[in-house]
Amino acid sequence: MRVSPFVLLFLLFWNCGPAPIPEPQPATLVLPSNLDRCTTATSLNSEESQVRFQWAAALNTDNYELVIINSLTNQKYSKATALLTETKVLPKGAPYQWYIISKSILSPAETKSEVWQFYLEGNPKSSHLPFPARLISPDDEAQIQLEANGNLLFIWEGKDLDEDIQAYSLYLGVTADDLELKKENLTSPQASLTLESGRTYFWQIKTLDSEGNRSLSQIYRFETIN
Repeated sequence: MRVSPFVLLFLLFWNCGPAPIPEPQPATLVLPSNLDRCTTATSLNSEESQVRFQWAAALNTDNYELVIINSLTNQKYSKATALLTETKVLPKGAPYQWYIISKSILSPAETKSEVWQFYLEGNPKSSHLPFPARLISPDDEAQIQLEANGNLLFIWEGKDLDEDIQAYSLYLGVTADDLELKKENLTSPQASLTLESGRTYFWQIKTLDSEGNRSLSQIYRFETIN
């Protein structure tokens, strides 16, 4: 069977098309260590320390954006760089989150690394605030099939450098701006709630330690499917 010259030309063009542009890969975080006291920081005065951030090179990446968030105030610091290390002066006595966004001049895609947390020491005699809980399940933007009775198990992880977490509170809502307290005084990092199928929910965890210090986790969104 003869093949049309036009078909041959199409196949040749299709096979010789441009190779896909590789997306930047997530960077591997190095310092400050996750869930640490940030002992590598340099104290500048009674209020501030200089913190050095370091990460490993990511494939297909030309530059990076360092993002730091004060977990108490939600103040966000960011800095663009082509290096693998940067320093930032930060207020003492607060837990922080940080991550790296990998970018490429060849691709519009941006890739986020893991999110690590550290505590920047302040008054050495004061107690540490608990780290914001790490939400595990349901994951952010997840689609969840409920159990036959409509129950869903929520799972998270808490951490406090003083190891004195006293309780957790679980908040849930249908919008991120209107979360309701569903369960409190939880001593285990998990709880079950009865939900409706075909709905969008938002959830958050508050952590309380024995000194009355509190922290709020991120807010995750998920959908329950029929």
